[in-house]
Order: sequence, then C-alpha cells, then structure tokens
Amino acid sequence: MSQEFNLKMINLAHNIAKSKFGQTFPNPTVGCIIAKNSKIISKGVTNNSGRPHAEEIALEKAGSKSKGATMFVTLEPCFHSSKNGSCADQILRAGIKEIFISSPDPDKRTSNKSILKLRKNKVLVNVGLLKNKTHSLNKFFFKSIKKKQPFTKVKLAVSDDEKIAWSNYKSKWISNEYSREYGHKLRLYSQAILTTSKTIIKDDPKLTIRLNKNKEIHIPIIIIDKNLKIPLDSNILKNISKKRVIIFTALKNKKSLHLTKLGCEIIYCKQNINNKLNLKNIFKKIYSLNISDILVEAGGIFFTEILKNKLVDEIHLFKSKIIIGQNGKPAIHGKNISKLKLSLQETKKFRSDTYLNYKVV
Repeated sequence: MSQEFNLKMINLAHNIAKSKFGQTFPNPTVGCIIAKNSKIISKGVTNNSGRPHAEEIALEKAGSKSKGATMFVTLEPCFHSSKNGSCADQILRAGIKEIFISSPDPDKRTSNKSILKLRKNKVLVNVGLLKNKTHSLNKFFFKSIKKKQPFTKVKLAVSDDEKIAWSNYKSKWISNEYSREYGHKLRLYSQAILTTSKTIIKDDPKLTIRLNKNKEIHIPIIIIDKNLKIPLDSNILKNISKKRVIIFTALKNKKSLHLTKLGCEIIYCKQNINNKLNLKNIFKKIYSLNISDILVEAGGIFFTEILKNKLVDEIHLFKSKIIIGQNGKPAIHGKNISKLKLSLQETKKFRSDTYLNYKVV
C-alpha cells in the first residue's frame, strides 16, 4: 500500500479516536483501522469504559479477513490484558502482517513491549507516523502518567482588567452565554471538576454539564475544604446519588460523618506548618483515585496557589470587555496573567468575548 494511503488511514484512525474524546477516562481514546488491498475491512475505537480496546473491536469485526491485513492504530497495542488477553497477542493470533503505530504507550506495563513482541513474531512494525496527533489528543494521558498527578486545566472568566469578580462578589456573569456554553463543553471533555468550599459558599454552583436544556450530566466533583465549611444545602450535594463527590479536609467530626452518610468520599489530610493542606500530595492522591484529568473552577486565591505549586498544565481563559476596576477580585494575586510563562494554543471569538487556550510552560 502507498505512503499516501498509509497517511490517509492513520489520519482516519485519529479522527475516529477524536470522536470518543472525553468518554474513555482514565484511558486514552484510541482509533484503529484494518485494511487489505487498499480497502478498509473494519474500524474500532476505545469503548466508553476503556474496555474493550480499539484493536480488539476492529479485529472482532474483521474476523478471518484480518489474516495478511495491515493495522493502523494511534497508540501502541496493550501488552497487558484487555477483554480477550493482550491486544498484542490478539494481533498475532489474527495474522496481521503489518502495523502502523503512531506512538509508543507511556504506560510501563506496555511501553515498547508490544512493539518488540510484534517484531519478534515477524510482524512488520512502523512507529511514529503522526505521533504528535496522538500526543495532542491524549495529552492528559501522557502527562498524568509521567507526573503521577492529573492533567490540570483551569477555567477562568475575566474582565478586560483581569478581575474575576466585583469586590462584593455580587457579579453573576462576566462572560457571555456563548462563552458559558463552551465552558460546559470543557466540562464535558474533563474527567472531574475541582473546586473549593469558598467557591461553593460564594457561588453555590451546580457544576453539571448543561448543553441540552432537557439533560443534565453529572461528573465527579472534588472539593478542597480544609475546615469543612461546605453548606449541607449546597447545590453540589443535591442529586448526590448521580455523581461522585470527593472532599479533602483536615477535620474529622459529626459533619464529616454526616457527609459520608450522604454519599461523599471524605479524604483526611494533615495540615502543614502554615496550617494549609499540601496541594501536591492532594493531586497525587487524586491521581491514585484513577482520576487523570481535572478542570479547576475556583477563585483567584486557589488559582494562585496551584500555579505556585506548579500544578497547572493549561489555562482556558474567557476574556470579556467589561472593566471592573482596581477593587475587583484579581484572577491571580500579585501578578498579571500576561506575566506568566504561557504558550498560546488556540483562540476563538464568542461575540464580544475572546477565548484563549494557554499551555503553561
């Protein structure tokens, strides 16, 4: 098959993978195509639960036609187990003669092991075609495995003078309805939302995904609440049977026991010498809970803290033309966003608002 056809197939595999982004957490989304004589036999994409994998879905669809065919897959097939044993073993059993793999898997259980095994068993293995696409699509997966902490995005709506609220917190919306709708899409493409008790007390948000007027989607909520100040009648504690609520606190008392009975997961943390919770330890713990991707929706003080602790990977900024003035609440304490070391990834216009997606470098 020609190089042009190979490129077309691996591009198509990435498009298939992209269609499932945000639905396979904590697993990466992977696309797979099996072709023979320049014709597509079957396609597969990671299932919602992360299992079965894209390769085994494509192999099952192809059946005996897989013998002597070529596979195109966006990430190295697993060396450990999936639904029917490792994907590497399934590929060998099916008689695939050649495989194009965009990127090795960073997971130590697989990393380069499947590539080596396939080569040892006389499969022609090509690695690296459109590798950057795989890394870009599943950046949460590559970064979280490397750092052993979740890939962390911060969502901020700011005024033109970089304030997130009026001094009395009476401001309801800074960004417009089109920006807010895109903000719900950011939630949809995240595994969990991280917030603080202060944000819950000030705003009483639902932190649900409301892209459809008739449907409300619940995703896990993580709350940093050192002194357990969260009000028991908060919106976030309603419909608790439909979502996972995790609270990090330093207090163990009647209220914490009551929250546990309600269905919250309470994780107790020791305070450091400054009477604060250790955020780096909390983020490691979040990762150990199988959460690899979080969207932070909180205030300027918390944003400043996680920036200081080098825990932020991306900033999603919605900038309006409103001027709040010097008495407003700043997005970052003691520094302007423009002074941070950032790399602009994407920009969009939502009527009068400007959306900026930054990578923290």
